[in-house]
Amino acid sequence: MCAETVTCAKGKTYKLQGEHTLTDKKDVSEKTVPIESTKAIVFFVGGAGDKEQYYFSGPFKNILEAKSRFDSQLKCLKSEGKYVSEWLGYNDVRGKSDIQRNVLNIIPYKSCPVYIVGHSLGGWNGAHLTAIMTEWGYKIKMLVTLDPVGEGTLVWLGSDIYMNRPVPTAEQWINVKATPSLPDQSDEVADFGEKWIIASGPVVNVDMDTNHANAPMLFHRAIVGNQSAADMVHESIMKEFA
Repeated sequence: MCAETVTCAKGKTYKLQGEHTLTDKKDVSEKTVPIESTKAIVFFVGGAGDKEQYYFSGPFKNILEAKSRFDSQLKCLKSEGKYVSEWLGYNDVRGKSDIQRNVLNIIPYKSCPVYIVGHSLGGWNGAHLTAIMTEWGYKIKMLVTLDPVGEGTLVWLGSDIYMNRPVPTAEQWINVKATPSLPDQSDEVADFGEKWIIASGPVVNVDMDTNHANAPMLFHRAIVGNQSAADMVHESIMKEFA
C-alpha cells in the first residue's frame, strides 16, 4: 500500500491511505485495486431560517459561517478528498427519504467516521439523526449540539422536527448552551421554541455567554481550557489519520 503524508493545523503530519497494487501470479501486468480511504464527514445542520426562509425570515446562514471557518482548518485534507463537509437545513434530516438523499448518499462506506454539528432545531433533529444512523449501522464519532431547540409544542406543529425528545447515540457528545447576559431577538425566538435543557449525557455540557444565533461562537470559542468544540472535532478527525 502506498502512503502519503499531509501537514495540517498545529504542524502535525499524518499518513493518508492510498491504494493497493496487486499482481496475480498468472498475470504479469499490475492491477490497481482501490481501497476504502479513511475519510471524515461532518454534517453541519442549521436551525430555522438558516438555509432557507422560515416564516418569511432568513436565510441567516449561521451554521454555514461555523462550517466555513472549520473547513479552512482542514483544507489540506479536503483538497485530497479525505475530508468532506455538508451544510444541511434541519428539515433535510427529517425522515427516511431525506436522510437517504441528503446524508447517506454522501457517505462512501458504513464505517466512515461521521460527525454531526447541529444548531437550534438542527441540534434537535441532528441528535435524532445519530440514533437513526447508529441503528442502521453507521459510525457516529461525535455529536455537537449548539443551543438545541425543539421542546415546544407550537414549534413542533410549525416545523419539520421530531416530536419526541432525542436520545443521541454517538461515541462523544458535546453540548453548548447559549446563556446571554444581553439577550437579543434570536434568544426570544429560541425561548419561544423552548430550548432542550440537557441535564446529562454529554461528555462536555457547558453554558456560554453569547446569543442563540451566534453559531460560529458557540462552536469555535473555547469551552474546556483553551479548546473549543471545533478543536475537539478537529482533534478527533486528525486521530483517524495518525
